[in-house]
Amino acid sequence: MKNAYAVLEEKEADLARVRLEIESLRVVASLLEKTDDLPDLEATGTDSLFSSVATTRSSLWKALKRAR
Repeated sequence: MKNAYAVLEEKEADLARVRLEIESLRVVASLLEKTDDLPDLEATGTDSLFSSVATTRSSLWKALKRAR
């Protein structure tokens, strides 16, 4: 049988992980909401340019920092 304190610590760690996931989803949702204001990328022919820039690690971190 597990120690009650060990179970409590495990559940608290799970709770912290879920809270972090929720905060991350809020950031992503706000970024996605902002992209609704962008022009249709397929229509302008810039879809490949946008996706290559958006997927780089440095631009992702910069976007996440700005969202805070």
